[in-house]
Amino acid sequence: LENFSLSYSYNEVNSSNINTEYLIRKDHAAGLGYNFNTNPKNIKPFSKLKFLKKGKYLRLIKDFNFYYSPKQFSFRTDFNKSYLETKMRNTSGVNLELPAMYSKLFTMSRIYNMKYDLTRSIKLNFSASNQSIVDEPYGKIETKAQRDSIWSNILSLGRPTSYHHNFDIRYTLPISKVPILSWINSSINYDANYDWRSSSLAAQNYGNTIQNNNSIKLNTQFNLTSLYNKVPVLKKILSNNSANKTRIPSRGSVRNNQKNNDDVDDDSDIKFKLLRYIAKGIFSVKNLSISYTETNGTLLPGFLPETQFLGLNRPFSSPAPTLGFVLGSQNDIREQAAMQGWLTTDTLLNYLYTQTYSNNLNLRATVEPVSRFKIMFTGSRRYSENENEYFRNTSSDLSNPTFEHISNTKSGNFNISFLPIRTAFIGDRADNSSELFDNFLNYRFNIAQRLANEEGVVQDWPDGYGPSSQQVLIPAFLSAYSGTDPDRQSLNAFPRIPMPNWNINFNGFTKIRWVKNNFKNVTMSHSYRSTYSVGSFISNMNYLPVSMQELNSDIYGGNYVPEFQIDQVNITEQFAPFFKLDITMNNSMTTRIEYKKDRTISLNLSNSQITEVKGFEYIVGLGYRIQGVRLMFDGGGGQKQVDSDLDLRADISIRNNKTIIRRIEEETNQPTSGQSLITLKFSADYVINNRVNLKLFYDQVVTDYVVSSSFPTSNTNIGVSLRLTLM
Repeated sequence: LENFSLSYSYNEVNSSNINTEYLIRKDHAAGLGYNFNTNPKNIKPFSKLKFLKKGKYLRLIKDFNFYYSPKQFSFRTDFNKSYLETKMRNTSGVNLELPAMYSKLFTMSRIYNMKYDLTRSIKLNFSASNQSIVDEPYGKIETKAQRDSIWSNILSLGRPTSYHHNFDIRYTLPISKVPILSWINSSINYDANYDWRSSSLAAQNYGNTIQNNNSIKLNTQFNLTSLYNKVPVLKKILSNNSANKTRIPSRGSVRNNQKNNDDVDDDSDIKFKLLRYIAKGIFSVKNLSISYTETNGTLLPGFLPETQFLGLNRPFSSPAPTLGFVLGSQNDIREQAAMQGWLTTDTLLNYLYTQTYSNNLNLRATVEPVSRFKIMFTGSRRYSENENEYFRNTSSDLSNPTFEHISNTKSGNFNISFLPIRTAFIGDRADNSSELFDNFLNYRFNIAQRLANEEGVVQDWPDGYGPSSQQVLIPAFLSAYSGTDPDRQSLNAFPRIPMPNWNINFNGFTKIRWVKNNFKNVTMSHSYRSTYSVGSFISNMNYLPVSMQELNSDIYGGNYVPEFQIDQVNITEQFAPFFKLDITMNNSMTTRIEYKKDRTISLNLSNSQITEVKGFEYIVGLGYRIQGVRLMFDGGGGQKQVDSDLDLRADISIRNNKTIIRRIEEETNQPTSGQSLITLKFSADYVINNRVNLKLFYDQVVTDYVVSSSFPTSNTNIGVSLRLTLM
C-alpha cells in the first residue's frame, strides 16, 4: 500500500445578490497514484564461464547482461469535476420566470511513466498522458438514468480529447569492448513521440489530427591518443616523461672514457628529440568526434478513429494508424488509411498534410603538433525541409470517395561550413570595382556550358541556361568568391561536404627561460569561421525534368525552371581574430593586440545583385593593477581607511566597414554605406569591499562615414559609477 497515493478535495460556494437569486458552485478533485521503484539485479549468464575469462576478444560474450524488470513504473489518474448553477432575478417588471443556467466540466487525466534498463548499455524510457471529458446530461442531475449515464461514461474512461506519448532508447555501442577498438566510443539514441488530438463536437466531420516525430542521434568519439599508446614505441616517443625516452644506440665502438660517453649521450638525446618532434607532427591528431542528428515528422488531419491502447484504435485486430506510426515511423500511411476508411470523406477539409525533415552534422578534431600548440578544426552542415499538401476526397459520391494529392510544396533552409579563404585578402580597386565580381560575371558562361554538357569552343549561351539563370548564377558565385576553378566547381546549390573552420591557440612561449622570467603568460590565438547559407527555398510549381520542359521566353527569361526557387544565398567569413596576442607581465601589466577581419557576400536572385559588406578592426589594450591603494572615506563613525587594488584599463580600436552593391545586369559597382570608427575606452576600478565597487570611466567614439550624405560624429561619455551588491 505504501506505493499508492490517494487525494480528494471538495469546495462549495453559495452566493446571491440583487441581480442573482442564487449561485451554486461545486468543485470536486480526486487523484489516485501508484509509484514503483526498485533496483533490479543485473543478470550476467556467461560471466562465470572460465574459458571466457582468458580471452580479451570474448569480452562481448562475457559482458552480456540484462535486467529482468523495470527500475521504475508510475501511474496517476486525476478527476476534476466543476458544477456551476446560476439563476438570475427578474428585474424587468415583466411576469417571466427565468430558468436556471448550468455550466459543467468533468475531466479525467491518466499519466504513465516507465524506465526500463534492458541492459547496462540499452536504456528505455516511456511516458504517456491521456486527457478525456466525461460528458454529462444538461441540467441538474436528478434521475437514476442521468446518474447511470455519468457512471457509464466514467467506466468507459470518458470521451478522449488528447493523447501524447514519448519514448527514447539509448544504446551505447559495445565497440570499446573489442581491445583493438577500445579507443572508439559510440552511442545512438532514438526518440519518438506521438500525438492524437480530437476535433470539436461541432466539427466532427473533419476528423481528428494525428502527428508523430522521431529523432536519431549518433555520437562517435575517436580518442587517437589512446590508439597511439597501443604501440609501445609510439607511446615512449610521444610521452612527455623523460623517463620514457628510448636511447638510440651509437654506431661504432663506445670508448671507456667519460668524455666520449657524454658525446654519445648528447648525440642520442638530439636524435631522440628530433624523432619525437617528427612523430608528434605525424601523429598530431589527438581526438575526433562526429555528431549526426536526423529529425522527421508527419502531421495527418482528418483521422477518424479514436485512441485506445498505446494511442491505437483496435490495437489487437486492425490497429489504426498502425503500430509503426505511433512508434515514429515516417512511412506514408495515407493510401492505407483511405482504403481502411480511417480518413474523413468531407470535401471541405482544408487542413494541410505536413512532413518535416532535418539533418545536422557536426565534426570536430583536435590537433596538437607540438606541446601547447592546439588547433581545433570544426565543420558543420544543416539542412531542413518542410513538405505540405492537401490530401482529401474530391468526389461528391461519399460511398465511393476519391482521394487526391493537391498543391504539393516544399520549403526549407540550408547552412554549411565553407572555405573562401583564398579570396579573403583580395581588395577592391580604386573605383570600387572588384576582381572577384569580374570573375563571377565571366564564370557564368563556363558554368552554363557544363550544365548543357557542351564541349569545345561555343560562342552563344546554351538554350535554357542564360546569364540570369539561377542554376548558373549560384555555382558561378561560389566559384568566384571561394577561388575555385569554374570547371571544378560543384553545380549543386546544396554542397554535401562541409569544409573545415579552425581555432588556433599557442601559449608555449613561457618555456623559453627569458620569457618565463619576465612574463606570466604569453598567448597567441587565431580563429577562422565561414559559412555558406541558403536563407530559404521553395519548390517551383512549374518544375519538370529538363527533358520535358519547353523554353518560354516570358517566364524565367527563357531559362529552364529550377526545382527550387531560391531568393538569396550568403557567404559569411570571419577572422575573429586573425591575430591576437595576450601578454601578462610579472608586474601585473597586461597588453592585448588584436586584428579582426570579416565580410558578408549576398547574392540576391530576385533583383540580380551582389551585396558585399567588408570590415576590419585593430584593437590595442593595456591594463595595470596597482596594489595596496589606500583611500579615506567618511562614514557614520568618522573616517574609514580602505586598502584595495586599483585596476586601470585602456583600449583603443579602429574599425572600418563598407557596403557595396554590385548589379549583375548593369555590371556596375556602387558603395551605399560604410563608416570608420575610432573608439577610446579608459576605466579605473576600485573595490571598496565585497559589495561596493567604484568605477571611473571615459568612452569616446569618433565616426566618419564613407558616403557624403552623412556627417562625421563624435560621442563622449565621462562619469563615475558606484555599484552596490545587495545579496
